[in-house]
Amino acid sequence: MPIREESFRIGCGRYLQEPNALARCGAEVLRLGKAPLIVGGPTALSLTREKIEKSVKDAKLKYEIIIHSGTCNEEDAKTLAEKALKEGFDVIVGVGGGVLMDFAKLIGDEAHLPVINVPTSSATCAAYTPLSVRYTKEGRTVGSRHYGYEVSAVLCDTEIIAKQPVRLFLSGVFDALAKFVEIKQRFNDDVTEYPIGLDWAYTLSKKSFSELNAKTEACIKDMEKGDVTAVIEQMAFATIGVTGVISGIARGSNQCALAHKFYEATRALYFEESREYLHGEIVGVGLLLQNFFNGEVENNEFLLSLMNKYNMPNSLTALGVAATRETQDAYFEKLKNGSAIDETNEDELIRLRAGLEYLWGIK
Repeated sequence: MPIREESFRIGCGRYLQEPNALARCGAEVLRLGKAPLIVGGPTALSLTREKIEKSVKDAKLKYEIIIHSGTCNEEDAKTLAEKALKEGFDVIVGVGGGVLMDFAKLIGDEAHLPVINVPTSSATCAAYTPLSVRYTKEGRTVGSRHYGYEVSAVLCDTEIIAKQPVRLFLSGVFDALAKFVEIKQRFNDDVTEYPIGLDWAYTLSKKSFSELNAKTEACIKDMEKGDVTAVIEQMAFATIGVTGVISGIARGSNQCALAHKFYEATRALYFEESREYLHGEIVGVGLLLQNFFNGEVENNEFLLSLMNKYNMPNSLTALGVAATRETQDAYFEKLKNGSAIDETNEDELIRLRAGLEYLWGIK
């Protein structure tokens, strides 16, 4: 798979994670400019608006808050970029989940302005990573845009993260677990030399995988109590910060494999059926396929136990897609023609078909 980015965009400019990190918003803006355009989702702003406004007012900043309930799409991003430049805003602040984090980065890229992201969930590492997954206004994926620069700052307020729905937390866990399992697909006896950085991404993702397996359920119990604990801090860091670093070190070179390609195929082939499911939820089902392909189907016991216990989608039919021969063939063709599979390698094609048979058999 070709290197997507020449540079190692390993971090963001500043990553701040602590209870009440929102109080730092005004000070962080002042490091970059004097007039933030704050863009957030309605739910996210209902949780954060009071603290953010106090912080920017205390810093005596000109600001405006925009509620965005749509997708991360270029049309809306260009409109807000034009507004920012026309009205003298010099920093974009994104507040919300993964879609809003990507949308803030897209606005910043269109306007050539710095971006501060304030994640209100750990469902993805989107607050951190220097790329945006773009959609049409209706919600269909249109591909990612990679940026040659990093997010200027991330403010991870663990008081907010601790109160996120378990569904969002588990979505982030599945997305983070995928890093190790997918990179592992590339590490085999037939390969003796890897792209620089991928081996370090593998090592870091292995540590993250171990931590997530050991502490996920303990974190859920702490979240139910509503207090910020050491485990919640560790899991927030693992799913947002560490996962973002892994992505940057890998430079997109074979970092994503079957699990994320399964996500892309699902969104492309069965958009309407899968519309209501989160990125990490679909990746989680793709992980079941990935583990089988890797010859480690026993690792699915942990994933399936979480999915069953917390009513997460655990099969193709649970995602709203009929498990028929027709759908299996559609996935097979889509996946074999993607970058995760070597379509000239008969063994990989056999394992892919067997993996789909396994996935189609899960009830």
